[in-house]
Amino acid sequence: MMRSVERVKEFLRPLVDSRDWDFCVIWKLGDDPSRFIEWMGCCCSGSYTDNNIKHENVEVEEQEERQKMMSCICRDEHNKHHIRSLACESLSRFPLFIPLYPGIHGEVVMSKSPKWLINSGLGSKQDMFRTRVLVPVRDGLVELFSFTMKPVDESMVDVIISHCNAFFEPFPEQTFPCGEQAPCLTVMNKQENVVMQDNKKLTNNENFKSKNLHSERKRRERLNQRIYALRALVPVMTKMNKNGALSDAVDYINELLVEKQKLEDELSGISEVECRAEEEAVIANPEAEKVSYELNKKENNNEVNLEVHETGEGDFLIRVAQGHKRDGFKRLIEAVDSCGLEIIHVNFTRLDLSVMTILNVKANKDGTTREDLRDLLLEMMITSENPNAESAKQCT
Repeated sequence: MMRSVERVKEFLRPLVDSRDWDFCVIWKLGDDPSRFIEWMGCCCSGSYTDNNIKHENVEVEEQEERQKMMSCICRDEHNKHHIRSLACESLSRFPLFIPLYPGIHGEVVMSKSPKWLINSGLGSKQDMFRTRVLVPVRDGLVELFSFTMKPVDESMVDVIISHCNAFFEPFPEQTFPCGEQAPCLTVMNKQENVVMQDNKKLTNNENFKSKNLHSERKRRERLNQRIYALRALVPVMTKMNKNGALSDAVDYINELLVEKQKLEDELSGISEVECRAEEEAVIANPEAEKVSYELNKKENNNEVNLEVHETGEGDFLIRVAQGHKRDGFKRLIEAVDSCGLEIIHVNFTRLDLSVMTILNVKANKDGTTREDLRDLLLEMMITSENPNAESAKQCT
Protein backbone atom coordinates (compact mmCIF):
# COMPACT_ATOMS: atom_id res chain seq x y z
CA MET A 1 0.00 0.00 0.00
CA MET A 2 2.80 2.45 0.88
CA ARG A 3 4.54 1.73 -2.41
CA SER A 4 1.33 2.48 -4.31
CA VAL A 5 0.95 5.76 -2.41
CA GLU A 6 4.50 6.78 -3.32
CA ARG A 7 3.80 6.05 -6.98
CA VAL A 8 0.65 8.18 -6.82
CA LYS A 9 2.60 11.05 -5.24
CA GLU A 10 5.26 10.79 -7.96
CA PHE A 11 2.52 11.01 -10.57
CA LEU A 12 0.82 14.03 -8.93
CA ARG A 13 4.00 15.94 -8.09
CA PRO A 14 4.45 17.40 -11.63
CA LEU A 15 1.06 19.07 -11.28
CA VAL A 16 2.44 20.95 -8.26
CA ASP A 17 5.90 21.50 -9.76
CA SER A 18 4.38 23.14 -12.83
CA ARG A 19 2.58 25.63 -10.53
CA ASP A 20 -0.80 24.59 -11.94
CA TRP A 21 -1.90 23.50 -8.46
CA ASP A 22 -0.70 24.71 -5.07
CA PHE A 23 -0.92 21.40 -3.22
CA CYS A 24 -2.62 18.01 -3.28
CA VAL A 25 -3.62 15.49 -0.60
CA ILE A 26 -3.94 11.70 -0.86
CA TRP A 27 -6.47 9.86 1.33
CA LYS A 28 -7.24 6.18 1.72
CA LEU A 29 -10.35 4.52 3.08
CA GLY A 30 -9.98 3.55 6.73
CA ASP A 31 -10.35 0.12 8.30
CA ASP A 32 -14.11 0.71 8.19
CA PRO A 33 -14.52 2.23 4.69
CA SER A 34 -18.01 3.49 5.40
CA ARG A 35 -16.94 5.78 8.28
CA PHE A 36 -13.70 7.71 7.68
CA ILE A 37 -10.71 8.34 5.41
CA GLU A 38 -7.07 8.43 6.52
CA TRP A 39 -4.23 10.82 5.55
CA MET A 40 -1.58 9.09 3.40
CA GLY A 41 0.52 11.90 1.98
CA CYS A 42 0.68 15.24 0.16
CA CYS A 43 2.58 17.33 -2.37
CA CYS A 44 3.28 21.00 -1.59
CA SER A 45 4.43 23.82 -3.84
CA GLY A 46 6.09 25.65 -0.96
CA SER A 47 9.46 24.07 -1.76
CA TYR A 48 9.38 25.14 -5.42
CA THR A 49 7.97 28.63 -5.58
CA ASP A 50 7.26 31.60 -3.38
CA ASN A 51 4.44 33.02 -5.48
CA ASN A 52 1.80 31.96 -2.98
CA ILE A 53 3.58 33.65 -0.05
CA LYS A 54 1.25 36.57 0.59
CA HIS A 55 2.25 39.06 3.27
CA GLU A 56 0.34 42.08 1.99
CA ASN A 57 -2.19 43.69 4.35
CA VAL A 58 -1.48 41.15 7.06
CA GLU A 59 -2.22 42.13 10.64
CA VAL A 60 0.39 42.03 13.38
CA GLU A 61 -1.06 38.92 15.06
CA GLU A 62 -1.07 37.02 11.77
CA GLN A 63 2.53 38.05 11.14
CA GLU A 64 3.55 36.70 14.55
CA GLU A 65 1.66 33.49 13.91
CA ARG A 66 3.35 33.13 10.53
CA GLN A 67 6.77 33.65 12.11
CA LYS A 68 6.03 30.88 14.59
CA MET A 69 4.95 28.55 11.81
CA MET A 70 8.11 29.34 9.83
CA SER A 71 10.03 27.36 12.43
CA CYS A 72 7.87 24.25 11.73
CA ILE A 73 8.38 21.74 8.95
CA CYS A 74 5.85 21.28 6.15
CA ARG A 75 4.01 17.96 5.94
CA ASP A 76 5.42 17.26 2.47
CA GLU A 77 7.87 14.43 3.20
CA HIS A 78 9.46 14.40 -0.26
CA ASN A 79 10.94 17.90 -0.13
CA LYS A 80 11.57 18.95 3.45
CA HIS A 81 11.04 22.69 3.96
CA HIS A 82 9.73 25.12 6.54
CA ILE A 83 6.15 26.33 6.60
CA ARG A 84 6.44 29.53 4.62
CA SER A 85 3.47 29.65 2.22
CA LEU A 86 -0.29 29.47 2.25
CA ALA A 87 -0.09 25.94 0.87
CA CYS A 88 2.07 24.87 3.82
CA GLU A 89 -0.32 26.52 6.28
CA SER A 90 -3.33 24.83 4.69
CA LEU A 91 -1.65 21.41 4.83
CA SER A 92 -0.81 21.92 8.51
CA ARG A 93 -4.50 22.34 9.33
CA PHE A 94 -5.62 19.04 7.77
CA PRO A 95 -6.44 16.27 10.30
CA LEU A 96 -5.13 12.73 9.98
CA PHE A 97 -8.66 11.32 9.83
CA ILE A 98 -11.83 12.82 8.35
CA PRO A 99 -15.30 11.31 8.84
CA LEU A 100 -17.08 10.57 5.58
CA TYR A 101 -20.55 11.56 6.75
CA PRO A 102 -21.78 14.18 6.63
CA GLY A 103 -19.55 15.98 4.13
CA ILE A 104 -18.39 16.27 0.55
CA HIS A 105 -15.90 13.42 0.97
CA GLY A 106 -18.65 10.91 1.70
CA GLU A 107 -20.67 12.07 -1.32
CA VAL A 108 -17.70 11.61 -3.66
CA VAL A 109 -16.79 8.18 -2.25
CA MET A 110 -20.38 6.88 -2.40
CA SER A 111 -21.18 8.28 -5.87
CA LYS A 112 -17.71 7.48 -7.32
CA SER A 113 -17.93 10.67 -9.36
CA PRO A 114 -15.40 13.56 -9.12
CA LYS A 115 -16.32 17.02 -7.84
CA TRP A 116 -14.89 20.28 -9.24
CA LEU A 117 -15.64 23.05 -6.74
CA ILE A 118 -15.01 26.74 -7.43
CA ASN A 119 -15.22 29.36 -4.66
CA SER A 120 -15.91 32.72 -6.28
CA GLY A 121 -16.36 34.60 -2.98
CA LEU A 122 -13.74 36.22 -0.79
CA GLY A 123 -11.83 33.42 0.90
CA SER A 124 -11.39 33.48 4.66
CA LYS A 125 -8.44 32.08 6.50
CA GLN A 126 -10.20 28.74 6.85
CA ASP A 127 -11.49 28.68 3.24
CA MET A 128 -8.84 30.52 1.24
CA PHE A 129 -8.52 28.33 -1.86
CA ARG A 130 -10.60 29.19 -4.91
CA THR A 131 -10.54 25.81 -6.72
CA ARG A 132 -10.87 22.38 -5.14
CA VAL A 133 -11.09 19.06 -6.98
CA LEU A 134 -12.02 15.74 -5.35
CA VAL A 135 -11.19 12.65 -7.43
CA PRO A 136 -12.29 9.17 -6.24
CA VAL A 137 -9.73 6.43 -6.90
CA ARG A 138 -9.39 2.79 -5.94
CA ASP A 139 -9.55 2.47 -2.12
CA GLY A 140 -8.99 6.19 -1.64
CA LEU A 141 -9.43 9.81 -2.66
CA VAL A 142 -7.22 12.51 -4.23
CA GLU A 143 -7.74 16.24 -3.56
CA LEU A 144 -6.22 19.09 -5.56
CA PHE A 145 -6.21 22.70 -4.31
CA SER A 146 -5.45 26.02 -5.96
CA PHE A 147 -5.62 29.59 -4.70
CA THR A 148 -6.76 30.74 -8.16
CA MET A 149 -9.94 29.94 -10.06
CA LYS A 150 -9.45 27.25 -12.70
CA PRO A 151 -11.89 26.04 -15.37
CA VAL A 152 -13.15 22.48 -15.31
CA ASP A 153 -10.73 20.04 -16.99
CA GLU A 154 -12.37 16.64 -17.37
CA SER A 155 -9.44 15.18 -19.30
CA MET A 156 -7.08 15.83 -16.38
CA VAL A 157 -9.53 14.17 -13.98
CA ASP A 158 -9.83 11.11 -16.24
CA VAL A 159 -6.04 10.80 -16.45
CA ILE A 160 -5.73 10.98 -12.64
CA ILE A 161 -8.40 8.31 -12.17
CA SER A 162 -6.90 5.91 -14.72
CA HIS A 163 -3.30 6.24 -13.47
CA CYS A 164 -4.14 6.08 -9.76
CA ASN A 165 -6.38 3.04 -10.24
CA ALA A 166 -3.55 1.35 -12.12
CA PHE A 167 -1.11 2.12 -9.30
CA PHE A 168 -3.43 0.60 -6.70
CA GLU A 169 -4.09 -2.59 -8.69
CA PRO A 170 -2.37 -5.77 -7.44
CA PHE A 171 0.68 -6.97 -9.36
CA PRO A 172 -0.12 -9.62 -12.03
CA GLU A 173 1.05 -13.14 -11.49
CA GLN A 174 4.26 -14.15 -13.31
CA THR A 175 4.01 -16.86 -15.95
CA PHE A 176 6.77 -19.29 -16.85
CA PRO A 177 7.30 -21.32 -20.04
CA CYS A 178 6.31 -24.95 -20.06
CA GLY A 179 8.85 -27.16 -18.36
CA GLU A 180 10.33 -24.40 -16.22
CA GLN A 181 9.74 -24.29 -12.52
CA ALA A 182 9.24 -21.04 -10.67
CA PRO A 183 11.84 -20.29 -7.98
CA CYS A 184 9.17 -19.97 -5.34
CA LEU A 185 8.26 -23.66 -5.79
CA THR A 186 11.46 -24.66 -4.07
CA VAL A 187 10.16 -23.34 -0.76
CA MET A 188 9.31 -25.95 1.85
CA ASN A 189 5.73 -27.17 2.10
CA LYS A 190 5.29 -25.84 5.62
CA GLN A 191 6.30 -22.36 4.55
CA GLU A 192 3.92 -22.55 1.59
CA ASN A 193 1.04 -23.42 3.91
CA VAL A 194 1.84 -20.46 6.16
CA VAL A 195 1.93 -18.06 3.19
CA MET A 196 -1.33 -19.44 1.82
CA GLN A 197 -3.05 -18.97 5.17
CA ASP A 198 -1.81 -15.38 5.44
CA ASN A 199 -2.98 -14.58 1.91
CA LYS A 200 -6.35 -16.14 2.63
CA LYS A 201 -6.81 -13.98 5.73
CA LEU A 202 -5.82 -10.87 3.79
CA THR A 203 -8.24 -11.67 0.97
CA ASN A 204 -11.09 -12.25 3.39
CA ASN A 205 -10.34 -8.95 5.12
CA GLU A 206 -10.35 -7.06 1.79
CA ASN A 207 -13.63 -8.66 0.75
CA PHE A 208 -15.10 -7.74 4.12
CA LYS A 209 -14.17 -4.10 3.60
CA SER A 210 -15.58 -4.06 0.10
CA LYS A 211 -18.78 -5.72 1.26
CA ASN A 212 -19.21 -3.15 4.05
CA LEU A 213 -18.74 -0.27 1.64
CA HIS A 214 -21.16 -1.75 -0.90
CA SER A 215 -23.86 -2.44 1.70
CA GLU A 216 -23.48 1.04 3.18
CA ARG A 217 -23.82 2.57 -0.28
CA LYS A 218 -26.98 0.56 -0.97
CA ARG A 219 -28.44 1.46 2.43
CA ARG A 220 -27.88 5.16 1.87
CA GLU A 221 -29.34 4.98 -1.64
CA ARG A 222 -32.51 3.38 -0.25
CA LEU A 223 -32.66 5.99 2.50
CA ASN A 224 -32.29 8.84 0.00
CA GLN A 225 -35.03 7.40 -2.22
CA ARG A 226 -37.40 7.23 0.74
CA ILE A 227 -36.52 10.80 1.74
CA TYR A 228 -37.30 11.96 -1.82
CA ALA A 229 -40.64 10.11 -1.76
CA LEU A 230 -41.45 11.72 1.59
CA ARG A 231 -40.65 15.17 0.19
CA ALA A 232 -43.09 14.55 -2.67
CA LEU A 233 -45.91 13.87 -0.19
CA VAL A 234 -45.34 16.88 2.07
CA PRO A 235 -46.81 20.06 0.49
CA VAL A 236 -44.64 22.57 2.37
CA MET A 237 -40.87 22.06 2.78
CA THR A 238 -38.97 24.60 4.87
CA LYS A 239 -35.54 22.96 4.51
CA MET A 240 -34.06 20.68 1.86
CA ASN A 241 -31.78 18.62 4.09
CA LYS A 242 -32.76 15.25 5.56
CA ASN A 243 -33.45 16.51 9.07
CA GLY A 244 -35.62 19.31 7.70
CA ALA A 245 -37.59 16.88 5.52
CA LEU A 246 -38.30 14.60 8.48
CA SER A 247 -39.32 17.48 10.76
CA ASP A 248 -41.61 18.93 8.06
CA ALA A 249 -43.20 15.50 7.56
CA VAL A 250 -43.85 15.18 11.31
CA ASP A 251 -45.44 18.64 11.40
CA TYR A 252 -47.62 17.79 8.41
CA ILE A 253 -48.80 14.54 10.04
CA ASN A 254 -49.67 16.42 13.23
CA GLU A 255 -51.69 18.93 11.19
CA LEU A 256 -53.56 16.07 9.50
CA LEU A 257 -54.35 14.50 12.87
CA VAL A 258 -55.72 17.80 14.18
CA GLU A 259 -57.85 18.22 11.04
CA LYS A 260 -59.12 14.64 11.36
CA GLN A 261 -60.14 15.25 14.97
CA LYS A 262 -62.00 18.42 13.97
CA LEU A 263 -63.93 16.59 11.24
CA GLU A 264 -64.82 13.73 13.60
CA ASP A 265 -66.09 16.19 16.21
CA GLU A 266 -68.13 18.02 13.57
CA LEU A 267 -69.60 14.75 12.25
CA SER A 268 -70.54 13.55 15.74
CA GLY A 269 -72.17 16.92 16.42
CA ILE A 270 -74.26 16.65 13.23
CA SER A 271 -75.36 13.10 14.15
CA GLU A 272 -76.38 14.22 17.63
CA VAL A 273 -78.42 17.11 16.21
CA GLU A 274 -80.23 14.81 13.76
CA CYS A 275 -81.02 12.23 16.45
CA ARG A 276 -82.27 14.94 18.78
CA ALA A 277 -84.48 16.39 16.03
CA GLU A 278 -85.99 12.96 15.30
CA GLU A 279 -86.68 12.34 18.98
CA GLU A 280 -88.34 15.73 19.34
CA ALA A 281 -90.48 15.07 16.24
CA VAL A 282 -91.64 11.70 17.63
CA ILE A 283 -92.45 13.24 21.00
CA ALA A 284 -94.36 16.10 19.37
CA ASN A 285 -96.36 13.84 16.96
CA PRO A 286 -96.40 10.16 18.06
CA GLU A 287 -99.07 9.31 15.46
CA ALA A 288 -96.61 9.97 12.62
CA GLU A 289 -94.41 7.05 13.72
CA LYS A 290 -97.41 4.71 13.76
CA VAL A 291 -98.45 5.80 10.27
CA SER A 292 -94.95 5.20 8.87
CA TYR A 293 -94.85 1.77 10.51
CA GLU A 294 -98.19 0.81 8.96
CA LEU A 295 -97.07 1.98 5.52
CA ASN A 296 -93.87 -0.07 5.72
CA LYS A 297 -95.88 -3.10 6.83
CA LYS A 298 -98.25 -2.75 3.89
CA GLU A 299 -95.38 -2.43 1.44
CA ASN A 300 -93.75 -5.58 2.81
CA ASN A 301 -97.07 -7.47 2.62
CA ASN A 302 -97.53 -6.52 -1.05
CA GLU A 303 -94.10 -7.84 -2.10
CA VAL A 304 -93.97 -11.32 -3.66
CA ASN A 305 -90.66 -13.16 -4.16
CA LEU A 306 -91.06 -16.08 -6.56
CA GLU A 307 -88.30 -18.55 -7.44
CA VAL A 308 -88.66 -21.54 -9.79
CA HIS A 309 -85.89 -24.17 -10.08
CA GLU A 310 -85.90 -27.22 -12.34
CA THR A 311 -84.84 -30.32 -10.37
CA GLY A 312 -85.38 -32.93 -13.06
CA GLU A 313 -87.23 -33.71 -16.26
CA GLY A 314 -90.66 -32.22 -15.63
CA ASP A 315 -89.91 -31.72 -11.90
CA PHE A 316 -89.74 -28.22 -10.41
CA LEU A 317 -89.15 -26.59 -7.02
CA ILE A 318 -91.19 -23.45 -6.35
CA ARG A 319 -90.26 -21.07 -3.50
CA VAL A 320 -92.70 -18.24 -2.71
CA ALA A 321 -91.98 -15.58 -0.06
CA GLN A 322 -94.70 -13.01 0.65
CA GLY A 323 -96.45 -11.16 3.40
CA HIS A 324 -99.10 -12.94 5.44
CA LYS A 325 -102.53 -12.30 3.96
CA ARG A 326 -105.93 -13.81 4.33
CA ASP A 327 -106.44 -16.69 1.85
CA GLY A 328 -102.90 -16.17 0.54
CA PHE A 329 -102.02 -19.89 0.69
CA LYS A 330 -105.34 -20.81 -0.95
CA ARG A 331 -104.72 -18.49 -3.90
CA LEU A 332 -101.20 -19.92 -4.32
CA ILE A 333 -102.51 -23.50 -4.51
CA GLU A 334 -105.18 -22.47 -6.98
CA ALA A 335 -102.58 -20.77 -9.19
CA VAL A 336 -100.39 -23.89 -9.15
CA ASP A 337 -103.34 -26.12 -9.99
CA SER A 338 -104.48 -23.87 -12.82
CA CYS A 339 -101.01 -24.15 -14.37
CA GLY A 340 -101.52 -27.89 -14.71
CA LEU A 341 -98.97 -28.84 -12.04
CA GLU A 342 -99.18 -31.85 -9.75
CA ILE A 343 -98.16 -31.05 -6.16
CA ILE A 344 -95.78 -33.67 -4.73
CA HIS A 345 -94.70 -32.00 -1.46
CA VAL A 346 -95.52 -28.75 0.39
CA ASN A 347 -93.56 -26.97 3.15
CA PHE A 348 -95.13 -23.92 4.83
CA THR A 349 -93.17 -21.60 7.18
CA ARG A 350 -94.27 -18.37 8.88
CA LEU A 351 -92.20 -15.77 10.75
CA ASP A 352 -94.02 -12.72 12.13
CA LEU A 353 -95.78 -11.23 9.09
CA SER A 354 -93.71 -13.09 6.47
CA VAL A 355 -94.65 -16.46 4.96
CA MET A 356 -92.50 -18.82 2.89
CA THR A 357 -94.02 -21.71 0.94
CA ILE A 358 -91.90 -24.38 -0.78
CA LEU A 359 -93.59 -26.73 -3.25
CA ASN A 360 -92.24 -29.74 -5.14
CA VAL A 361 -94.40 -30.10 -8.28
CA LYS A 362 -94.48 -32.13 -11.49
CA ALA A 363 -95.57 -30.72 -14.85
CA ASN A 364 -98.22 -32.73 -16.68
CA LYS A 365 -97.32 -31.18 -20.03
CA ASP A 366 -94.06 -31.82 -21.87
CA GLY A 367 -91.90 -28.88 -22.91
CA THR A 368 -92.64 -26.78 -19.83
CA THR A 369 -89.64 -24.53 -19.06
CA ARG A 370 -88.64 -22.83 -15.86
CA GLU A 371 -89.03 -19.29 -17.28
CA ASP A 372 -92.50 -19.95 -18.72
CA LEU A 373 -93.69 -21.51 -15.47
CA ARG A 374 -92.37 -18.60 -13.40
CA ASP A 375 -94.02 -15.95 -15.58
CA LEU A 376 -97.35 -17.83 -15.63
CA LEU A 377 -97.45 -18.33 -11.85
CA LEU A 378 -96.49 -14.72 -11.16
CA GLU A 379 -99.18 -13.40 -13.50
CA MET A 380 -101.90 -15.59 -11.98
CA MET A 381 -100.91 -14.70 -8.40
CA ILE A 382 -100.98 -10.96 -9.13
CA THR A 383 -104.35 -11.12 -10.88
CA SER A 384 -105.85 -13.23 -8.10
CA GLU A 385 -104.78 -10.74 -5.42
CA ASN A 386 -106.20 -7.35 -4.62
CA PRO A 387 -105.75 -5.09 -7.70
CA ASN A 388 -104.37 -2.37 -5.37
CA ALA A 389 -101.16 -4.36 -4.83
CA GLU A 390 -98.22 -2.01 -5.43
CA SER A 391 -95.20 -4.14 -6.35
CA ALA A 392 -94.01 -7.62 -7.19
CA LYS A 393 -90.35 -8.60 -6.95
CA GLN A 394 -88.88 -11.39 -9.05
CA CYS A 395 -85.83 -13.42 -7.98
CA THR A 396 -84.27 -16.13 -10.05
